[in-house]
Amino acid sequence: MFSVNRLASFWSILIFYTAVASAASDGRTTAKTNWRTWAPYRPNLYFGVRLPVPDSLLMGLMWARGDDENSIVRCADNQNEALRDTCEQDEGMSGYGWTKYDVRSGGTQLIHDQELQLDVQTDFTKTPGGEAWAVRVSGTPRALVPNSVKTMVAFHLAEESLNSNEGKTLGCYVDSEALSADQSVYVACQGDFPHMGHFEFWASGRATNKLVGKPTVRRATVPKNKIWKAKAALVDNIKAGDDTVSDDLGGNMQFLQMTFEGPFQVDFIYSPRGSHLESTNITTLLSLSESQFDDRLRKVFPVSNAFKSEAYTKFSSSLLSNLLGGLGYFYGDSKVDNTRAPEYAEVDMDFWTKAEHAMSRAEITTTPPAQLLSFTPSRPFFPRGFLWDEGFHLLPIIEWDLDLAISVIQTWLELMDDDGWIAREQILGPEARSKVPEKFQVQYPHYANPPTLSLLLPLIMAKVTKISPYIGHPSQYVTIPSSGDEENSDLLGLEKLYPLFDKHYEWFRRTQAGNFSANYPRPKGVASGEGYRWRGRTPTHTLTSGLDDYPRANPPHPGELHLDALAWVGASAKALLQLGRHLGLDSAVAKYSKHFEDIKRNLDVLHWDEHSGAYCDATVSSSGKYARVCHLGYVSLMPFLLGLMDPDHPHLPALLDLLSDPDKLWSPHGLRSLSLADEFYGKDEDYWRGAVWMNMNVLAVQQLHTIAVAAEGPEKSRAARIGAELRRNVVQTVYDSWANTGFVWEQYSDKTGEGKGSRAFTGWTSCTILLLGLEFPGFGAEDSGQGTGTSAKPGAATTIVKVLAVFILVLAIAVLVLVTLLHGPRIKGMWEHCRTRLEMATGRDRVTYEEIINLDDHDLSHTN
Repeated sequence: MFSVNRLASFWSILIFYTAVASAASDGRTTAKTNWRTWAPYRPNLYFGVRLPVPDSLLMGLMWARGDDENSIVRCADNQNEALRDTCEQDEGMSGYGWTKYDVRSGGTQLIHDQELQLDVQTDFTKTPGGEAWAVRVSGTPRALVPNSVKTMVAFHLAEESLNSNEGKTLGCYVDSEALSADQSVYVACQGDFPHMGHFEFWASGRATNKLVGKPTVRRATVPKNKIWKAKAALVDNIKAGDDTVSDDLGGNMQFLQMTFEGPFQVDFIYSPRGSHLESTNITTLLSLSESQFDDRLRKVFPVSNAFKSEAYTKFSSSLLSNLLGGLGYFYGDSKVDNTRAPEYAEVDMDFWTKAEHAMSRAEITTTPPAQLLSFTPSRPFFPRGFLWDEGFHLLPIIEWDLDLAISVIQTWLELMDDDGWIAREQILGPEARSKVPEKFQVQYPHYANPPTLSLLLPLIMAKVTKISPYIGHPSQYVTIPSSGDEENSDLLGLEKLYPLFDKHYEWFRRTQAGNFSANYPRPKGVASGEGYRWRGRTPTHTLTSGLDDYPRANPPHPGELHLDALAWVGASAKALLQLGRHLGLDSAVAKYSKHFEDIKRNLDVLHWDEHSGAYCDATVSSSGKYARVCHLGYVSLMPFLLGLMDPDHPHLPALLDLLSDPDKLWSPHGLRSLSLADEFYGKDEDYWRGAVWMNMNVLAVQQLHTIAVAAEGPEKSRAARIGAELRRNVVQTVYDSWANTGFVWEQYSDKTGEGKGSRAFTGWTSCTILLLGLEFPGFGAEDSGQGTGTSAKPGAATTIVKVLAVFILVLAIAVLVLVTLLHGPRIKGMWEHCRTRLEMATGRDRVTYEEIINLDDHDLSHTN
């Protein structure tokens, strides 16, 4: 039975603090297991906890105005009352998100509830091994709100009984003894799950809390396919008047409900049998994880001099923390059209209408349940896995936590079917489907998505082979194998990944292949077979490309070829060629070498348009001729963005002209998705028709940096100048919008820099963190600093500093001459020290941060 006092013995406290001190002293966080324990893996909730395994205990936090229970019921009836549970787009929040958070240890989230005039803070932490955890929930009424305001807080626990309830018990009760004795424990629970063992859970409040009435335990029995609908279950329970304070076990969902007047703080603590975690320990753990996070953030993502301020440090911390805080564990079935209808080959002239008719009559099947560990683009709007987003999400994660990144990649690849297909959108189970319109829930095995995961391979290889320094969390892949322990080397992980990547690559080539038969004309000199087109096309959309409404040939044609599809295959072939060489796979090297060379050839033969001076899509005209369709924008830049153009490529100058032209793609806030001069700019849905998207801008800055630091190349200087200014514009746009609104956004206006689309889009927009420390040769802090327009000039303050530096140098030389006469040889070290200080003062010796974040910064094969 649960002990109401929860007083740990001297030895348990000593063991706890010894474990914490040991973890802190060696910098470890249990590299192999810690992230696999309890964490906020329910990112669609403001705060939701679970284990990353099926049949977990599902937990989450709710709050609402606490005047009376009818106010909670009114929440469900949409009568201008708010019951917070799931993250929503329009709930009157003036900002929310993690300020500092790491999956392995925990962190702090701030929620500014404008409508309820309440600031909520959740501090999540866990023991070094991850078995026990706690969340400290604090509520503070906002300014001008009387302290008499009442807030209802409810914590819900539910049994995710996907298979069976057998062997599972869960019961909660009000701790009347503790309350009558004026002690801190409000509510207590105990349970026993087969894969979790016996556990205890309790709510403990600080002495200054003003409880309104007594806490309440509510129980409900909910169908297993609705176990995630905690808000509805609570409201139904209140409407039915079904609250209880008995100690009987029962129900598969429990609500621990309490109401406070004024500010409050309550700890919710989970502890398995044999583990000890008290409220007194939580502060220590929170302080430790915060200091470790700050230290690791400075090391892994240092910022350049242009952004060295407290404001940008908070910005950097927010970007990373909210990317990590969007990590979710998903388990469930998926809706798939497995009919393989012949219309899906899309070979007829009106293929999109025939495909639509086939879809309308298709029998949809439900797959067996599958699991996925995935980062999410947006907690309120896209709280699920997206294939083409995930590659961008993992760019910073590889630097921060390599093992976590590889585990995420593995779970994605394990979703692959026998043919090599991975559904582009993972809508697993009824909870995930609740956020998706029904017509978009079905996945089609002939639909592809940009294969961004394969582009991570060069980065991973650079880490495990130590070409690029890795200073993130300790990794099992970045080790020096001991004698006879070669199985722990990097080859073990990469050898397991290779066949899955290869299978998906071949599936893409097969299902998205272009038609090279004699039916359609192709230019002379083409390498037959290396041309692709996205299936799933309509006259207005190409959703499978990831660029939705970006203009293409209209009407669609079965003989068309899509530039970006070919570029993605080329980038994948290059990455797999490097992996094949690393693993010593001769046949793979031969295959990918030919593919890569043919693709580079066909990019120019099939898609380069001399008249436009750009790469373009291609189609077959009404007269039966091969024709290029040029809508200048992100598609035009894809060969450059994906690292397929050498520093001396003959078309590179034209590409740089295009992206730096303010009448086309260049804007003060980043590169536009579509040229300002295009007829479709800003038209219709206006999704990828002019707005600035930060994932593509990050790629652009990275590739400009690659050209700028290359050993040779005629465009080195121009690439550096453009890259430095683009980097500044991108960072400043995301930062300004974040500072003004409390959110990062899905896209940004090319005119004003205002955030657009989904708010709290902490997926690939968070990749902006990779630019904060990136510097360009010849463009230091003065040239990369804040502002708009051309590179900033040194101001008066900088000039004064330099004059003073010269004066100090002259004075120092005079002193050194005198000292030299007296001490001779001892002066050499002093002179070196003085010279270093001078160079630092004048900006000549700034350390440039060149973390390997570019998709092909390091070609391990040393060839193209």
